[in-house]
Amino acid sequence: MKTTEDIFKKEGIELIISNEVEVENLKSNPERYAGIYKEIAEILGDVAVNKIWKHFSGMSVTFPQKLLSKEYTKEFIEENWREMSAAEIARVVGLSERRVRQIIKEIKEDK
Repeated sequence: MKTTEDIFKKEGIELIISNEVEVENLKSNPERYAGIYKEIAEILGDVAVNKIWKHFSGMSVTFPQKLLSKEYTKEFIEENWREMSAAEIARVVGLSERRVRQIIKEIKEDK
């Protein structure tokens, strides 16, 4: 299974300019980046930093605590509630056990 690091971390930097792609063969070096970009480079690598910078530079971006959509969460619970405990599901999807049990009850009522 590929990890985020496998997907994003590469030896070079990819800069997307207009519709052209330039690749600079530079060794990964988070020290070259300022502020939050340095932290992102340490976690994800140069390619991801440049993609994030290209797409979001100049914007204020906040990341909600909730990662998964309600639809995906319900689908995951529906597919796994028979094999996993409510506590296990809660850890995976980031909900309380109580909320997982409520969703399971809703799923059962819909059938």
